[in-house]
Amino acid sequence: MSDNDTSTGSNSTTTQNFPTFYTPIYVMTAIFGAIFIIGPFFVKKNNENCGIIRTCIMLTAFCMWIFWVTLYIAQMNPLSGPRVRNTSLLWIGYKWELNPRHLNAIETRMCLLLTML
Repeated sequence: MSDNDTSTGSNSTTTQNFPTFYTPIYVMTAIFGAIFIIGPFFVKKNNENCGIIRTCIMLTAFCMWIFWVTLYIAQMNPLSGPRVRNTSLLWIGYKWELNPRHLNAIETRMCLLLTML
């Protein structure tokens, strides 16, 4: 028996972690898909613009979905981070009662706070 073996066997099973950032995409796709498919059935058939209204409902559901997915995916890997000016950092340092000479420390704290949002 080698040193790497465990006696309890708890590490012998491997579990695959499902990426949780895909869950909202699946849920919202299901919701907008339901609106896309079921929404046109709520239009009265005796209306002379029935086809146009159904098409508008379907296009609206698709456009809302594509807009939401684009924004959600863009937030997963942003191209640029938030930019804070030095005057803003000095004001934040003043409010947090920090020495303004430690601008890098304030900037580091701001980056940490903004990434937590």
